[in-house]
Amino acid sequence: MSPRRVLQTIALSGVLGLLIAVLFSGLQGRFFASWLIGTMYGSSIGLLAMIVMPRLRLRLGDMSELSQWFVYAAAMLVIIAIGSALTGLAMVALGFATLSRFWDNYEFGAVVSLIISVPASVGAMTYARLQTERTRALALAAEARLASLESRVHPHFLFNSLNSAIALIPEDPPRAEQVLERLAALLRFSLDAEHSRLVPLGEELRIVVDYLEIERVRFGERLRYRIDIAPELATHQVPAFALQTLVENSVKFAVATRTTGGDILVSAKKHGGKLELAVEDDGPGFAAPVPAGHGLDTLRSRLEVLYGPAATLAAPAPSATGARVVLEVP
Repeated sequence: MSPRRVLQTIALSGVLGLLIAVLFSGLQGRFFASWLIGTMYGSSIGLLAMIVMPRLRLRLGDMSELSQWFVYAAAMLVIIAIGSALTGLAMVALGFATLSRFWDNYEFGAVVSLIISVPASVGAMTYARLQTERTRALALAAEARLASLESRVHPHFLFNSLNSAIALIPEDPPRAEQVLERLAALLRFSLDAEHSRLVPLGEELRIVVDYLEIERVRFGERLRYRIDIAPELATHQVPAFALQTLVENSVKFAVATRTTGGDILVSAKKHGGKLELAVEDDGPGFAAPVPAGHGLDTLRSRLEVLYGPAATLAAPAPSATGARVVLEVP
């Protein structure tokens, strides 16, 4: 129970106490005493509800909704009874009432508290339930969207890699075995990524190298690449297959479409509190904007789900020296 919540509860109780003072004693010269007593009732009941209700909610997750409402109603009655008793004793201690009038004051205070607390509690619980359901629905929608996007990423490059290994088997079995080992690593990484959306950059980089080495089976010396990433960046968390998607894009446009192949540079650096990943090549680039369903478009959607506006994916227009795609993540 945070101090801020306590102060908010007391402030709300003060407002309710003011309402009670106006209704019951504003014309009888006891305005301040009535306001103070009303505030005491609201604070004692409200603070008890803050302590009890969240803990009770955690224990009722498996019960039906109707059963939960009955438990909440019973708990609220007990809280009102205890809070009213505590307030009655406080009134006696402060001299606002005598001990002989305790039960009369207790009965009156409990009834008023019941009239005010029950609608307020029902409204608060309904609002909290709606907020919980909305949050759960948004989380499930984001999770489903992310899973859908990732399912479009994984099979694409896995099938291409498998085809490369199959084509190599009749010509060079030992090398085909190496390719299949790299493909197995890709498959393991793919399965692990389903449980962990973010992975260390070092693991992502190993997958990128495996992918590039498999693609070199298809393209031979036409595929040339270089990696410029400092070892101290290896632990930075990045989305699984993010860097691989950028590399695959360069292979598609800079290598596969040209008889001379292409050069690919993979780099990373810290920039403005973020990690900047860049993949550049000497190919002809691609048209902007990126069409829907393209690997970069899918990656941009994944970044939106994972980071919101905190991550960016910039693909500058192709130039005479090639294309460069930059990804920034927190």
